[in-house]
Amino acid sequence: MSLLVDSCKKDESTSAVTPATASISALSCSSATFSATAVNGTSYTGTATVPYTGGNGAGYTAGTAIASTGVSGLNATLQAGTLATGAGTLTFAITGTPTSSGTATFAITAGGQTCNLALTVAASNSGNTGGTTTNCASATGLAKIVCLAEAFKATLSSTQLAALQLTYTKANAVRWSNLPQALYSEKRVGLNLGVLNTTQLAAAKALLAAVLAPGVTNEGYDEMEGGLAADDYLGANGGGASTYGYGYFYMAFLGTPGTTGLWELQFGGHHYTMANTYNGGKIVGVTPSFRAVEPMSSFTQNGRSWQPVEQERQAFADMLGGLSSTELATAKLAATYSDILLGPGQDGKFPTTKSGLKVGDLSTAKKTLVLNAIKLYVNDLDAETAATVLAKYTAELDNTYIAYSGSATVTQQNDYIRIDGPNVWIEFSYQGGIVIRNTPHPHSVWRDRTGDYGGN
Repeated sequence: MSLLVDSCKKDESTSAVTPATASISALSCSSATFSATAVNGTSYTGTATVPYTGGNGAGYTAGTAIASTGVSGLNATLQAGTLATGAGTLTFAITGTPTSSGTATFAITAGGQTCNLALTVAASNSGNTGGTTTNCASATGLAKIVCLAEAFKATLSSTQLAALQLTYTKANAVRWSNLPQALYSEKRVGLNLGVLNTTQLAAAKALLAAVLAPGVTNEGYDEMEGGLAADDYLGANGGGASTYGYGYFYMAFLGTPGTTGLWELQFGGHHYTMANTYNGGKIVGVTPSFRAVEPMSSFTQNGRSWQPVEQERQAFADMLGGLSSTELATAKLAATYSDILLGPGQDGKFPTTKSGLKVGDLSTAKKTLVLNAIKLYVNDLDAETAATVLAKYTAELDNTYIAYSGSATVTQQNDYIRIDGPNVWIEFSYQGGIVIRNTPHPHSVWRDRTGDYGGN
């Protein structure tokens, strides 16, 4: 006789694992970006990108429509996705036809957190220029950028428009600086954000969102917002609100925005400058581009934490950390650098002889580390533009040189990195703090040997 013992058999009906519920620790509606400008009485289709922190990596399904209050007629719906582990963004689709101008507010909830998402709705004929604001959601490429530029212009008074819309000249194009406006003797050209009302500021930021990469924490559009937040932080922490703050950032159109002629979109202030040049229906230049931040360590402003240049610093540290001792010795510069060489006012002063280590002599893995550092500058741009620029720099990578001075950890004052190619030129320099003392902060510039100011 045999005895069958079955007492340890697992009941499969009780073995299922309950999926983790999506959760986040903070949701930042105040830092949301919108893909298009909303206009009273005009059908609207767009997206809102809302940053969060403390994601647990769980997936989530699409939400139900949330009706707008204040300005009615719009609905926001969370799109399905998977949370990052840590910081990330949520996407809400917004559709409908706003019934008035003003602010459409959506009480959104995600991952156990709630905040009020505010979309500015422009009046259908809100400027004093006689034009009608146009919804640009259906436009693409340069046509969308021009549409958003015109939509911004339509919100302005004649005096504001005269400050924004200028002649394309070298004298105007080179009027940028790493200094705050109050300390810059030449003074930036254009219209400063501090004079804009809510509708005008939303239109200006919609334009910037179209030319910068969306949805990446501390990169692209978010990095630009981090630069503005850093200036607000300095203003409130020793620098003074009369010198530092988002209101001292300027936008200028040099030449008339269009899909055929020559013009430049210039935007910048303390520690941030971008200059996109267009000609003949395409973008012909994306430099000079200046990036810096003080403080360098993580800081909290506008309800969230920021560290907009840390990923660049880490990429340079990884690049140097991947080199052998012999390669590091070749890449080492003899001089000490307390700042970048080709900052504002140093146009065209590229060294005639390249210094350092030739990238073509490196292994494939080490070449990738160099390219990763370059990507953190190029990929700040919209995807179409970034792909074109990156293809050029990738093709030229073997004939590019890297060099450094100071330590290879990129953590100390006078640490300096340089990437110098047939076209690409990137510098990163650590120097002493100005407002936040006893801690270094970086300056960094991206230039192009043939493409600065569109090659003009």
